[in-house]
Amino acid sequence: MLSDNQIATYKTEGLTKSSTCLSEDKIKELNKALEKYLEEHKDENTEFVSGLYERDSDFLKFAMYPEIISEVKQLIGKDVILWGSSLFCKKEKNGKETPWHQDGEYWPIKPLESVTVWLSIDEVTEENGPLQYIPGSHLDRKLAEHNTLNSNDVTLNQTLKNIDEIKDQAKSVILKPGMFSMHDVYLFHGSRANNSGKRRAGLTYRYMPATSFYDHAGAKAIEDKIGYSLQRQLHLISGVDKSSNKIYQNHTK
Repeated sequence: MLSDNQIATYKTEGLTKSSTCLSEDKIKELNKALEKYLEEHKDENTEFVSGLYERDSDFLKFAMYPEIISEVKQLIGKDVILWGSSLFCKKEKNGKETPWHQDGEYWPIKPLESVTVWLSIDEVTEENGPLQYIPGSHLDRKLAEHNTLNSNDVTLNQTLKNIDEIKDQAKSVILKPGMFSMHDVYLFHGSRANNSGKRRAGLTYRYMPATSFYDHAGAKAIEDKIGYSLQRQLHLISGVDKSSNKIYQNHTK
């Protein structure tokens, strides 16, 4: 469980690193699922894969590990919906940069509340492109302006407009395999390219309080603008859905 100090850090900085580390058996499960996915999709770009558990159901169970859910509940309450997942698998020596951004610019969640768990599969070091963030950048609860990027060397095509003015404040999130951090939807974050000789693979899982509504119908207008789908499977993993969401599967029964 998170300590009072860790919860206070999440509130003030927008990110906290859990003291929890998954068991060796669970770390082996993570690696087995990743290697299977990479082999099956070896002809595709696997540096960034959105909608991961919808593509491969093997990844759904990791999002419901009690070690993770118990701490998510401390941050957003007992009623929790899992609504998204991604793979970030930076190759050694030429792994792509993830530009500075906020997560929630196009997310159809009303009101916009969400926490992202970043779960390490490989060791994350300063050298292989760790998650970096600007402490406190979430506090005004506003979406910042982004510029569009046209580059094949990045995982996302947008970057925060005025990040150069504050990125010297950045902190890095260093993790051992099986450890995880949690960050707020409004937090400014990104990661450098991986020029080291070690791969950096991790999973993100996104959770929202079940007091918020995921607007699938409203998302369609946004999809036309951004060019990709925002339709997601919603999994109720704790408590009660209080906002009439379109629940794909209820795991509390």
